[in-house]
Amino acid sequence: MSLNRVFLIGNLGAAPELRYTQAQLPVCTFRIATNERKQDKDGQWTDHTEWHTVVSFGKTAENCNQYLQKGKQVFVEGRIQTRKYQDQD
Repeated sequence: MSLNRVFLIGNLGAAPELRYTQAQLPVCTFRIATNERKQDKDGQWTDHTEWHTVVSFGKTAENCNQYLQKGKQVFVEGRIQTRKYQDQD
């Protein structure tokens, strides 16, 4: 048995981007910033921000595009999928 489930609470870094596939399936992409506060070995507190790219499809994509706004806090539930990108170099 395996499990691939993630829960994120963070803030939108920009407005969502809605596009459509060739088959006219809505796809919405947006980025969420999650923050973590850590204490280092010297006792100093530092903030670390991690950025997550979220992709939604279908009616969920349309709803994300309609209701999400830059800077707003969001809760996302889904699964993690790693994508690879190779540039021209």
